[in-house]
Amino acid sequence: MPVIGTAGHVDHGKSTLIEALTGRDPDRLAEEKERGLTIDLGFAWTDLGGIEVSFVDVPGHERFIKNMLAGTEAIDVALLVVAVDEGWMPQTEEHVAVLDLLGVSLGVIALTKTDRVDADLLELATLEVAERITGTTLESAKLMPVSAITGAGLDELRLELRSLSAQADQQRRPGDPAMWIDRSFSIDGAGTVVTGTLLGGSLTVGETVSVWPANRSVRIRGLHSHEETHQSVGPGRRTAANLVGITRDEIGRGSLVTNLPWPTSSAFSVRLRAARYADEIGERGAYHLHMGSGSWPVELRPLSASPPGPEGSAEREMAVLLRSETPLPVRVGERFILRETGRQSVVAGGRIIDPGAPRRAAQASLAFKQLERILEVDRDEAATMLLDVRGIASVAALAGWTAGGQPHSGLRSGDVAISAARVLTLVDGAVTSVAAFHEQHPLREGMPIASLASGLGLEIDATRLVLATDEKIRDDGASVALASFNAGLTDRQEADLAKAIEVLDDAGYNVPKLIELGLDRELLHVALREERIVRVSDDLVYLPAQLTAIRAKLGELASPFGVGDFKDLIEVSRKYAVPLLEYFDASGVTRRVGNDRVLR
Repeated sequence: MPVIGTAGHVDHGKSTLIEALTGRDPDRLAEEKERGLTIDLGFAWTDLGGIEVSFVDVPGHERFIKNMLAGTEAIDVALLVVAVDEGWMPQTEEHVAVLDLLGVSLGVIALTKTDRVDADLLELATLEVAERITGTTLESAKLMPVSAITGAGLDELRLELRSLSAQADQQRRPGDPAMWIDRSFSIDGAGTVVTGTLLGGSLTVGETVSVWPANRSVRIRGLHSHEETHQSVGPGRRTAANLVGITRDEIGRGSLVTNLPWPTSSAFSVRLRAARYADEIGERGAYHLHMGSGSWPVELRPLSASPPGPEGSAEREMAVLLRSETPLPVRVGERFILRETGRQSVVAGGRIIDPGAPRRAAQASLAFKQLERILEVDRDEAATMLLDVRGIASVAALAGWTAGGQPHSGLRSGDVAISAARVLTLVDGAVTSVAAFHEQHPLREGMPIASLASGLGLEIDATRLVLATDEKIRDDGASVALASFNAGLTDRQEADLAKAIEVLDDAGYNVPKLIELGLDRELLHVALREERIVRVSDDLVYLPAQLTAIRAKLGELASPFGVGDFKDLIEVSRKYAVPLLEYFDASGVTRRVGNDRVLR
């Protein structure tokens, strides 16, 4: 269902025109009735020759520009209203700039209050509007004189709006359901109700949706649209959703309802285009980002070398890094408006290029250059471009940033995606780390894979995938080694180990302490790994044959037996008996029961 949004200066007849077209008064607030002035967003709907459309009526007064911006996120067709008895006014200019910056190209210009002027003044007003609209996205829009009082021109206006709405329906692209909230309230017996315009996809009663910034899942209890109850609503509809599991204080204007959480970011690079009347956009200004139905303060850091050029020039665009204290749900291509609070004026608009940019301008600038074409490609290619810039990224985040895109190159391990270029870098890093490990520990079979994964900043499964792409490294399971590496003892080391084994064998069960055997750390590691000796405690090692013999002698003891019985059996002191029994406990040969032990 297309959404038609009004634009124009205060008191130029926007609300009156909508009421004449739909039979519904969009001014819902008592204060609006009293003052004859739209303060907040108003809504209405009608059928235009078989096409049902929604109208969003936005306030025109400069004090209510923030409310106006909250209603522009879902506009498919613009209805620009200019009263011919007053002509082009300041808010007309600003509203046209907003529509232009948001890329709204389908629209019609209603020249209202024609019943108040003669033919000559109508012609002059028409010429002025035609001149003013030149160079904007609405420069091809029809100029249609109408009077909501007499009804003159309304049928022709309906036909034009119907034609534009049909075009909007054809141009609408499918996507994930997303609804920016513009109102929230409570109803006795029902709970929290929120309203907004559904963008893309559909919502269904009973399904679970995500709410930002509350960051929780809630259930849809009921759906209403245009005063009717629905089991499901589709894109473009003004929708009221009754939500279970959240209070009205936790969700309001600027909140987002989606079927899946969007990734959030507090730094994003954008392609910014200055409003045609804005002469300077400097980083010292106080700016608010208007996106969806919300607004947030942001810092601006230019990534371009020069400020925007004069009106009408190609240099009106610039690369900018925006930083927000609040992490915001942003996607590639998302449109926004930038308003300077000091001037109280819309100064620029743009589209998101890098939704998760580095916070430092220098790094963000390099990433921006790699992503300049991202708005020209499909979502899978966009995900691939983002992955190439990040090197390593969450698959879910890439999909969220690109409305479902999946990278078509690189490696994937669970939710982790690694670009082809980063894989090469990681392999080089792994080779360097493993080679250094071999140099430091020449007798060990290889570097523990857990240590290598930690050093690379990867999970073990992802590390194995990276190593599998190159033949320089051998994955041996618990450890990894260079393919060319062979751990082996020198003749001198073999002699040292043989001497230590002889000393242990000659000692019987009263073996010398480990430090007395003269084995260096690496030689000890090899001896233990190859099970030529067995470690019983921190300072005691035995030969495997010795431990086998002791285990056999345990069968001579009646269970239960104590430490004293054991030490008398093998004729050793307590300093040997206790560590040996603890070793057999850990090996499952014996089991301790109080101060005694039994054979398992």
